[in-house]
Amino acid sequence: MESLRKLFKIGNGPSSSHTMGPKRAAEQFLQRCPDAESFRITLYGSLAATGRGHLTDKAIESVLLPVAPTEIVWQPDIVLPFHPNGMRFEALRGGKTYDEWVIYSVGGGALAEENSKPIEAADVYPDTKLTDILIWCRDNGRTFWEYVEMHEGKEIWIFLSKVWRVMREAVERGIETDGVIPGPLNLARRAMRYNVRASGYSQSLKSRGLIFSYALAVSEENACGGRIVTAPTCG
Repeated sequence: MESLRKLFKIGNGPSSSHTMGPKRAAEQFLQRCPDAESFRITLYGSLAATGRGHLTDKAIESVLLPVAPTEIVWQPDIVLPFHPNGMRFEALRGGKTYDEWVIYSVGGGALAEENSKPIEAADVYPDTKLTDILIWCRDNGRTFWEYVEMHEGKEIWIFLSKVWRVMREAVERGIETDGVIPGPLNLARRAMRYNVRASGYSQSLKSRGLIFSYALAVSEENACGGRIVTAPTCG
């Protein structure tokens, strides 16, 4: 089983492949072309067909637009042969392209160039089932957290503390924010109202009501492009 660092990923919703991946690609292209006068990004296939609903353009613009004017070109009818989630990044100077990069968002926030595969993470844990891990802990007189630290190292707690902080902040934002979820359906955010309502429930129902409002808060943050923990899509 691979590392918890690969299972839990911090990024913007609502989709690891349609939002997190394109944003990471934009960050890498900006490092490659920091002096561009403008950028042009062409989205192909699935990214173009559903990109507006997944805030793909907003994710890319959040990186590039503060640096230089950024144009998004939508090509849903063109599917590049390597993968449906293709992107072409162009850096322009004097109105002419001086550098370009074709990259693919292949799922889970991972990126791959044509005819290549994303680097697969090596397994960190020898066991793949929780029951096997618990049996090992029982037979060796260890706790579950000791098993994790033994295979991940003490640094894993710094990473998991960050994961927990991002999770908590997503819940807090979600239950404190009202308004409408982006998109053509004009769906109202409901987590704030559910949280207020649950707070007034009897003690026997209160905990269940609050848990529901917290889960809804994170889902709405995810749908609105907020910063969340993905595992792999919405944690």
